[in-house]
Order: sequence, then structure tokens, then C-alpha cells
Amino acid sequence: MMGTMTDRPTGTAQVTAVVLAHPYAGSFSRAVLDEVLAGLKDGGRSHSVIDLCADGFDPTYDEAELALFHDGGTLDPLVTRYQETLERADSMILIAPIWWNDVPAILKGFLDKVMKQKWAYAPTPTGTRGILGEHIGSVTVLTTSTSPTWYLRLVCGNPIGRVVLGATFRQLGVTRRRWINLGRVRGGGAERRQRHLARVHTLAASLG
Repeated sequence: MMGTMTDRPTGTAQVTAVVLAHPYAGSFSRAVLDEVLAGLKDGGRSHSVIDLCADGFDPTYDEAELALFHDGGTLDPLVTRYQETLERADSMILIAPIWWNDVPAILKGFLDKVMKQKWAYAPTPTGTRGILGEHIGSVTVLTTSTSPTWYLRLVCGNPIGRVVLGATFRQLGVTRRRWINLGRVRGGGAERRQRHLARVHTLAASLG
């Protein structure tokens, strides 16, 4: 398992921050990560990987952390490290399974704790002004689910497209947002999963 690591940019190289939210090293999400990194390399992009589970990231707020909310402060050294990683990036890719029709708690906690006020956004009288989007130009969410994708979109209220991307990252000021899900991940055999990995590879390479 890997923790946070950085392939530092040189010259004018662009950097993609890749966030993995899965505890099992043998998961299909890990295979997606491998293809993303290979695609980024083929596209000439540097990368940083944040492996939330390997890092032992605590996604919850305690009272002391919450007391710093309005100032955008933190007591969690991982939050500081993740913010520094994102400050060096110009795009993000989030990789996670869908559990109970939404992203895992550790990824939701990453958004809760890392996207701090005064760092990722600023409150205004009419809502929020996105700060993250001033340097993060795009975010892509790559998920897998046992449910079909149409079920997540139509029956479950499209939690990734409407909430994570359409609300949260929109409020953070990120203008280019997309979600790609492999529904019925256990169905269709290995060939179908390989086609999905090839698509992921091509997508990552195209970021360059």
C-alpha cells in the first residue's frame, strides 16, 4: 500500500492530484489507479497520489478541529499535507467504489476536512466563492458500483453528478467536472473490465 507520494513537476509540467479511497490493495479501484498513473505518464503529466486508507486518514471532525472551522485552520497534519499537495496540482482525479449509493465515508471526510474555508472557498452574502478552482481546472470522479449506473442516476438521485460534482466542486469553483462509473462491476466478465481500464487510461493520457 502506498501513502501520499509526489512525482514533482519539472519546468512547465502539469500535475494531477489523484485521490484513492479504497482499503484493499487487490481491489478493482487499485487497478483503475494503476491505469490512471500509466495514462498520465503517457500524456506527459506529473502526478501526486493521496492514498487515504494507507495514510490512516481520519475523516471525522472532533471538537478541537471544528473550533478552527471559521479560520480555516487544522490540527491534522494530513490535512496540511493534502492541501500542500493540491496546491501543486492543476487537476484532480478521485477514485473510489460506490458504497450504499454514495462515495465512502473516508472520501466524504476528505472533502469535509481538507476543503477548508479561506483555503478552498470563501463565504459571501450570496453563497460561496470558489478558491480551489483558481488553480484546479478539472476534477474527474472514477467509481465502480454493483448497481447499474442508470440506477444511481435515476433512482438514487445521482449523488456523484448532482452533489459531489454539481454542487460541492461547483461551489469550490472547478469548472470542468465529470463522472465515469463502471456499473455492475462484477458482471460482464474480465473483458468488460479491461475495456473500462483502457478507457480510463485514454482519459488520463488526454489530460496532457
